Amino acid sequence: MAVQNIASPEAYQLAYNDNVYVFGTSQPTATKRFRVIAFDSSLNELATLLVYPVATPGATTTPNRGYVDMSRIIQSAISSDIAIAPASHNAFYANTNSHIEYSVVIKEEDQDSQGVYQTLPNWLFYERKSAWNGVQDLADWIDFTPSDYLMTTGVGTTKFLSDGPTTREIKSEQSAYLYLIASEDNAPARFQLITYDGYNGTGSVINNTTVSNPHATDLTNSFKFRYLRMPIGTYDIPRIDSSLFSSGSPSTILNGAKSYTIRLQDNIGVGQVISETITFNIDQECSKFDGVRLHWLGRLGGFESFNFNFKSIEKTDIKRKDFRKQHHTWTGSAWEYDKMSRGRTQYDTQTTKKVKVNTGYLTDSESVWMESLFSSPTIYEERSNELIAVNIDGRSITKQTSLNNKLCQYSFDLEYSLLNYRQRG
Repeated sequence: MAVQNIASPEAYQLAYNDNVYVFGTSQPTATKRFRVIAFDSSLNELATLLVYPVATPGATTTPNRGYVDMSRIIQSAISSDIAIAPASHNAFYANTNSHIEYSVVIKEEDQDSQGVYQTLPNWLFYERKSAWNGVQDLADWIDFTPSDYLMTTGVGTTKFLSDGPTTREIKSEQSAYLYLIASEDNAPARFQLITYDGYNGTGSVINNTTVSNPHATDLTNSFKFRYLRMPIGTYDIPRIDSSLFSSGSPSTILNGAKSYTIRLQDNIGVGQVISETITFNIDQECSKFDGVRLHWLGRLGGFESFNFNFKSIEKTDIKRKDFRKQHHTWTGSAWEYDKMSRGRTQYDTQTTKKVKVNTGYLTDSESVWMESLFSSPTIYEERSNELIAVNIDGRSITKQTSLNNKLCQYSFDLEYSLLNYRQRG
């Protein structure tokens, strides 16, 4: 007598799609049930569920199989990770909030002669699973392959946790991030930084250096250091700890560069490239406006970044509550009022700041990227190297392409998340 494993999620999986376990019993009865217990990596109990079996489809036998989707349970235990990197930072940061490692135990229970449920021996213990804060549309999920995002040793073009294009725009003194999942074989060991005197990674190479991952030797031992982010913007790179550079100085590494590329290497030989290459163009888009830079939580769990360089319009919405009071006052000798007497009095004034932002002309891949921003639940504006929470207003977005729309542009209405109050009247 034992619980049988029929199917379970892959070792790494998105938290917001299916995380289904299917199990069965070798000796079904009309009263048998399953007790499903989920634990986190510290063996703290996340949830206990009672699952009553169903019959195999098309069979007329006694119900013998159960299934449970752990997605909603693990979603409640994760959030996201982002922060502007401080001076002399370590180039690679562990994302401690955006993933969870959990285990599932299945027990069989059946009624004794008094009708009381008793736990039966031979429990089923599943291997530990890892789920991260990502999601795919239901149709896309069917073709999704988590291993495409696991940075393993050996030459490859493994993807970062991003839906964005591989060529991106950035201004001087701005932050940007690349998010990734490392593997148990201590990859990645470093990232390679190459700077160029031309845009789009063209022209002459100015600098070619690598930046070490201080967590590389921890990857085998703990999931904690396998979900990483790299601050690699023009504000972030000059502030990396200089001891992590194989050559060059962080403070001057971007001098004279019009673009630079980032890609990951393993620790085999001289270091093999294991990731796709991301290119950043510096100050390529000229605009007479200051622009607005946004960071948002992408579908794959990493934060994306984009500059809205065209005209932005700021406004303030005001919501007022007031009451009417008697404007006369008894002075002891007269019932009168003066010009400073107030009849209508405000007692609650709330203000919300808003801004309308506009893109420049976008490529088709950038246009698709805008849907990720529009639907994101977590958005920040970067201002003076600080992050300010904002929300996007609107209920729909129309996809634009160069074929249909010739020149693709988008406008978004942003509302700052903090509600401000004025004094009472």
